[in-house]
Amino acid sequence: MVPHRAHWLLQDWNFIRVWATGAICNTVRWLEFLAVGLFVLELTGSPFYMSMIAALRLLPLLLFGSLAGAIADRINRCQLLAAGLVILIMMFATLGTLAIMDTLRLWHIGASAFISGLVLSTEHSVRRALLGEISGVASLGTANGLDRSTDNITLIAGPLIGGLVFQTIGLLGTCIVACGMLGIAFYLIASVRFNPTQGNLGNASIFSDMQQGLRFALNMPTILRVLITTVIFNFCVWPLWTLLPVVAKDLLELDPVWTGILMSMTGFGSLVGALSVVMFIRPAHYQATFVYGSTLFLLAMLVFTLSAKLWISAIIFVLAGIGLAGFATMQTTIIFSVSPPHMRSTVLGIVVVCIGTSPLGIVTGGILAEQWGATVGLSLISLSGLLAIGLVSLVLKK
Repeated sequence: MVPHRAHWLLQDWNFIRVWATGAICNTVRWLEFLAVGLFVLELTGSPFYMSMIAALRLLPLLLFGSLAGAIADRINRCQLLAAGLVILIMMFATLGTLAIMDTLRLWHIGASAFISGLVLSTEHSVRRALLGEISGVASLGTANGLDRSTDNITLIAGPLIGGLVFQTIGLLGTCIVACGMLGIAFYLIASVRFNPTQGNLGNASIFSDMQQGLRFALNMPTILRVLITTVIFNFCVWPLWTLLPVVAKDLLELDPVWTGILMSMTGFGSLVGALSVVMFIRPAHYQATFVYGSTLFLLAMLVFTLSAKLWISAIIFVLAGIGLAGFATMQTTIIFSVSPPHMRSTVLGIVVVCIGTSPLGIVTGGILAEQWGATVGLSLISLSGLLAIGLVSLVLKK
């Protein structure tokens, strides 16, 4: 049944266009994340400033994630997605112009990171919810598995492209490549012929809709487990992405290209994990896949801090990617499958808020890296994450 559903989805051009748009956007995000991190490290030499820029990128998820979800239940999601792409194209064009004029400063990077985060805050409640509506609940796990599979390919391609482009052309090349790719994504989403369902919300205000969604989420143990685990996981995972260029340079003595290759190993492992979800995971396995995936990633993160060999680190990142696939695929699938249609985007918006707590982890990682080094900071963060997930599993049993 799963391969049959995948075949059916791949015959739907609306699904393919939204799916491909996500693949392009996520490639650009990883390309930007690595290139900007390398630029800030080159400019300041400070892991703390790298952490601050990464925190600015994720802060809008905390501030506006729930609001974006409530708005997405009322406005055509295709139009919202297209508007976000236009904003990103304008942002990268501005950064490229500043780079050409040699007037690019750290505050420009911070502002662009915040704008990028604003658009990212709509990912779950707009694009992923749109995929869910096109596929239908019966094919939801397959749709999210396919989407995560391409997300993981972008985690391979984005860092590889980002490291190569940054080393050869610099940040200007990153901006040029990003604008071209986002232009293709805009064309794809503009050609979608699907009318997303808006909930029958009556005269309720956006904020009352947000309150209703929050009450629903907190009163349903299945969703509450997802929300708390999401907070824990994102507190731990983003310091790894943020501090990876520091660890790669100081511990493994890697240049930007090899740093991108190492980071892309996560995408390879995550691709394997996501395809496994498509083929083998059934609804009865959703919760276990979610918890075990989170745990595997944090264990791999802890072991990475003990590795001083590139080939060992590459294997560790492959395993981390498998865990990441279990977490990320099931996160959206569980929420979408147990939420009523008129509330799905709102609840997914709450998930985005939970993801948006990650700046606290990033800042913590930056402070620990400044005081004791990046490897010690990542070790402490991964240990705390493992303990917290174990505690949640004990307290919030089925």
